[in-house]
This record gives sequence, structure tokens and C-alpha cells, in this order.
Amino acid sequence: MGAPAWSWVKRIVLLLAILVGALLIALGPGLPGWLKLALFILGGMVGVAVAFREIPAFDPRGRIHWRLPRSPNRRCAVTFDDGPSQDTDRVLDILERYGVKATFFVLSANARRHPDTLKRQARAGHTIAIHGTTHRKLHRQGEAAIADEVTTAIAELTELGVPPARLYRTPHGLKNAAVFRVASSLGLELWAWSRGVWDTDRPPPAFLVGRARRLARNGMVLLLHDGRGDELTPDITSMVEALPGIIEGLRADGFSFVTLDQA
Repeated sequence: MGAPAWSWVKRIVLLLAILVGALLIALGPGLPGWLKLALFILGGMVGVAVAFREIPAFDPRGRIHWRLPRSPNRRCAVTFDDGPSQDTDRVLDILERYGVKATFFVLSANARRHPDTLKRQARAGHTIAIHGTTHRKLHRQGEAAIADEVTTAIAELTELGVPPARLYRTPHGLKNAAVFRVASSLGLELWAWSRGVWDTDRPPPAFLVGRARRLARNGMVLLLHDGRGDELTPDITSMVEALPGIIEGLRADGFSFVTLDQA
């Protein structure tokens, strides 16, 4: 699910506290210069470590994809997490009406509950990508647990007749070093996003349309949800009602739509 506003505030405040604390230590009296420098460097390293784990698109080594390659034409990718759900067919109806292809990062546990919807997504030409077996947070998990989540998802989707693309987005975008090792061993591209609209908070549809268009840039990867984590019957009505306006608005702004494996 997309991080709500309070979650981003918490992350930013934590990072600022670490960096300001390191700066105050470095500038404070009573400590030798070498110790001030060491404490400042340590604070910076802690800040980077927290950002690496908590901020989906951040990786000092640039291994996270979060926007499309540069293009002379305005392009964006519409992506959906957490599905399929009982209302994903409504999403597919809208996408078909507008001729838009999307990328769905699916949970295989939800796909088992809605196999016909999963197959419809694939038949319609949408890209089926990996979000996991469940919506379990992975940033505090070891390599074995992460590998089990991913390999089980791949196996279950394949058994349902829809082998997924080698695209992977972790639940909540949270990650650690083991996530990268697993992704590398399985030949997966890790994807975050450049624009989330917090649709899982279920604000009025007009709010979601405005959020999607307000900071839209060429290469945007838009995060929406056709599920809500591991919920069995999620309420995605607000997003579904906003989706036509999002597509119409972005088209009016000159955007075309691609899937991530077309990037």
C-alpha cells in the first residue's frame, strides 16, 4: 500500500533528527576534532541507512527503478499494487474503455482467490509483475524469508497460467540488502514509483485526480492500488471512481501510457 502522509512526515523527521544531531555533535564544544568528525560521519551513515530502508526510491547504488527513461514525448506508467481483488474487474473495464495498458504488481495469495481476474489481466495485455505472496514487510527479514515470499509468488502465478514479468516491487517499497541479493539471484528488476496519491486512505475521488496530475512529470510511474494488502474484500471504490478522471486528465496534459516492461 502507498505510504500515507503521516508516514512520510515520520520518515523525514527521523532523517532530519539524525542529521541535525550529527551536526550539533560535530559543532559542539568539549570534544576533540577527530571525534566530532567521526560522530558526524557516523550520523550521516545512520541517516543514509534509514533512508535506504524506508524510502522506496532511494538507493545509493542506483539499483531501484522509479521512473521511465527519458523520452522526447510525455510518457507515464500506471501501476497497481496489492491485487487482484473483487473490484479489479472494474479497473480492467475502465482501462479497456480508454485503451490503457497498466502494470499490476500482484500478490499471489490474492491471485489464488481471483484466478479468473488474473487471467483476464494477462489476456488484455497488461503486465503482471511480482509484489509477493503476501503483503508482509520485508525490510527486517532475512534472505531466506524474502526468497520464500518471492519464489512462492512466482511459482503460484505460473501455476495459475500467468508467469509474471521479471519485475518486482516490495510491499510498501521497504527493502534491505537481502532484498537486492534475492532480486539479483532471480534476475528481477526492482521498481518503486515516482508518484503516489495515497489512494488506500480512500479520500474523495477528486482529490486523487488532483494529486495524480499536480506533480506529473515526463517519465512518471504512478502508484495506485486495486487491493489493500492482505485484506480479503478491500474497499477501492475511491480509486476506481477516480481512475477515469486520472486517465482523462493525464491525457489532456499530453501523456501517453506504457507498461514498465516497455520502459
